Amino acid sequence: MKNGAKKKTVLIVDDVELFIQLEISHLGRKRYDIHTASNGNQGLEMARSIKPDIILLDLVMPDMNGDQVCRILKDDPDTSSIPIIIVSSGTREHSRSIIVSSGCDGLIFKPVRRDLLLSVVESLLKTNTRLFERMDVIIPCTVKMDDNEFSGMIYSLSSTGVFVELERPVIRGDMMEMKFQLPAVENGISVRTGAVTWCGSFKDDGPSGAGIQFLTISAETQTHINDYVRTHLGTDTLVGKGS
Repeated sequence: MKNGAKKKTVLIVDDVELFIQLEISHLGRKRYDIHTASNGNQGLEMARSIKPDIILLDLVMPDMNGDQVCRILKDDPDTSSIPIIIVSSGTREHSRSIIVSSGCDGLIFKPVRRDLLLSVVESLLKTNTRLFERMDVIIPCTVKMDDNEFSGMIYSLSSTGVFVELERPVIRGDMMEMKFQLPAVENGISVRTGAVTWCGSFKDDGPSGAGIQFLTISAETQTHINDYVRTHLGTDTLVGKGS
């Protein structure tokens, strides 16, 4: 860690050791202080004991499902502020309906993508280093998620992502395709994979929406976005505040 800063503590709760080791590999022990539990009851005990900075919680376990564990922790004043990400191997529709009611802070599906996991964890822990300037825009977009296409409006753009107001609610961990138009880009901008890393209002008096980070994007498309942001901000560098 830089400047001797204390590592953030992560608790991983899963009854399958393979998934625990995969998440450990994605996060890295050099970056995080990682603890593990193999069932829901053990996870409850450890959460109350070590007070981790964040919990990755398997949805389906033999003794107590993740949504049950989440409800107990969120109802306890001593643990209610701990961010909890549910990790699910179930269907998206079923998992979403369960975890939204549990009060968890995000949902990620197995097999877990490293880039998605790091993006969501770093956002919740506020450890992500933002290196790219953002610009205010008003750009219509279309989003495709779960084979459903719907509209949105982008209000902030950077080289790494956007803030967008969408027609339907989303949660941290949701992944989507995104398309929008930029001047002088004949075929428009197409983001193959974007991930919701936070939800809320971009500004105090602004619309509610979601911060979307670009995970999978072609080199050509990335260049188009970089050039557009750089040109309109009137700077030769993209280093600065992030989006």
